[in-house]
Amino acid sequence: MTSRVILRLLPILFFWPATTSACTCSKAPPGVCPGLQSDDVVFTGTVMAIENVSPAATIEANAADSESAAPTVPAADATPIIRYHFKIDEKFAGPDTAEIDVFSGGDDGDCGYHFRKGDQYIVFTQQETEGRLFATICSGTRPVADGRALIPQLRAMRNHQQIASVFGVLRRADPPLLAPADDPDDPLPHIKLKLRSKYDRFATSTGPNGVYSFYDVHSGEYHFSASLPARMELSERTLPGALPPFKIPNGACYEYNVDALPLGKIRGAVLGPDGKPLKIASVELYRAEKYKDTEPGLWGFQGSKGDFEFDHIGPGDYILVFNRLNRLDPNSPYPRAFYPGVANQNETSIITLKDGEQLLKADMQVADGYPTRRIRVQLKWKDGRPPGEVTIMAKADQGENPAAQRMAEGIYDFTLLQSTHYTISAWEDLDPQHLSQRRGKESCNIPARIDAEPVTIDGADTETNDISLTFPSVACDNH
Repeated sequence: MTSRVILRLLPILFFWPATTSACTCSKAPPGVCPGLQSDDVVFTGTVMAIENVSPAATIEANAADSESAAPTVPAADATPIIRYHFKIDEKFAGPDTAEIDVFSGGDDGDCGYHFRKGDQYIVFTQQETEGRLFATICSGTRPVADGRALIPQLRAMRNHQQIASVFGVLRRADPPLLAPADDPDDPLPHIKLKLRSKYDRFATSTGPNGVYSFYDVHSGEYHFSASLPARMELSERTLPGALPPFKIPNGACYEYNVDALPLGKIRGAVLGPDGKPLKIASVELYRAEKYKDTEPGLWGFQGSKGDFEFDHIGPGDYILVFNRLNRLDPNSPYPRAFYPGVANQNETSIITLKDGEQLLKADMQVADGYPTRRIRVQLKWKDGRPPGEVTIMAKADQGENPAAQRMAEGIYDFTLLQSTHYTISAWEDLDPQHLSQRRGKESCNIPARIDAEPVTIDGADTETNDISLTFPSVACDNH
């Protein structure tokens, strides 16, 4: 199946802002190149028509010849299926036809590929129910403009010619969401590249369009290097630091697109009113001309180290903001602030970075925090704690939930906003087999989970500083 082929051929990495639907694609390491199989359908094509297809209508149409077919009613939350009608521009594998239908959505709704009418794509499909061809974002489908390194290898597979072991495009890039407004597709031509393992050395150069290819690379762990212009580093847009090594087997056909990223860096700390770093803080970085409080920027996190860091930042003007969405967050109980700690965007200090410059003290101090208080929760069991895994949470009726801090066995601490009510609950996922054997009751059905009686707390009730949650006895459930 094509899905098997492409997941091995094309290890794809995605960066998704928080507002995007969740979709997890395989990040399996490169394997042996399987080539194109007899049942694969792979082509470049232009979208000629787009049609929404009701799941229920499709099922009824396919069941029309069956006298026993029952009426079908689509579920209210059913993901629609979209049919894309393509004109095939170049075929790599599949039937000899000038036009073809490809579907997306349905059970793969979150991973469905959204094509645009009139645009040209490289399309990888997989056959699903009723013989229809589906495309997803995980299969390697992409605009033709993004396949300049892949298309020559697909042609080589189709024509039974030699295939590159490692191939891709080298381009100048910026971290996600930080490209300049007029950012061009900027491949780097005529750059010398090297692959080095413990035993082997390979060398090549990028072509006029930034494409490179290494042939006959043996299995091993390889370091990738490039003779880049000054103040640039070889990496990937979504990775911190330099490019890590990678492993390939003999007979690989590994697409590995790499980026030449700038060496600028911004490091700092979000400080509380006392001048000490907050234990938890999230910040976002924007090109100054692109800041909108409704859109995400490049995200950074401050944790136990007491600082945040953005690397691979190019020259330009930037805005740095803490708590952009102005969340009521007891873990970091301060309103939105702009560098160096002002409440309004028009008062912020713009961070101007030169090429390769590193600003290592971009500290911002917040003030006027939301009133909070702490509460300690003790867990108790009527007949002693059974073996299992405990989860405890405090659910806020508005704003964010506080994080639980484990103080000792069965004792937890929460920070609460005084403006909010909380429901504090706990449950334990039991180990029925272990518990049953320990009690010598092989025929006893132990429940998979027990719940403590939840407690509702008013954040403004500063007199209640300790509460207990009690778990019931574990009883046999033979029903």
